[in-house]
Amino acid sequence: MQSKLPRILLVEKNHMAGSVIALTARHLNLAIVRKASNVHNAQHYLGSEEFAGLITTIEDEATDLKFLYELRNASFNNQPDMPIVVITPACDEELAERLKMLRVSRVLLKPFKVRDVISVSYTHLTLPTKA
Repeated sequence: MQSKLPRILLVEKNHMAGSVIALTARHLNLAIVRKASNVHNAQHYLGSEEFAGLITTIEDEATDLKFLYELRNASFNNQPDMPIVVITPACDEELAERLKMLRVSRVLLKPFKVRDVISVSYTHLTLPTKA
């Protein structure tokens, strides 16, 4: 059954938070979550594996937004229009506009509850899109 689950890439620098999200999604049979601790590892995974969606934290705004820009401009072997969920400590109007231009599906503010990440993952990353 696990092979039929959608694959999600999670870029989370906090090992504990990433592990809890990945294990919860797997336990609930919602998704298989591949964890990356930084953008460099995420770029490697996106170049070699297929993912249905991305959850990423924004901590170093310049680096993290550049990564999203590269994804949207087909720099990796994944669909450039894949759904993206962003987790960030704050989101001012300028960041919100940038994320909107990058077609981010959802923004979660830190601190977050794991159930919120799982719920957003299910509704924005794993459900089939409406045609």
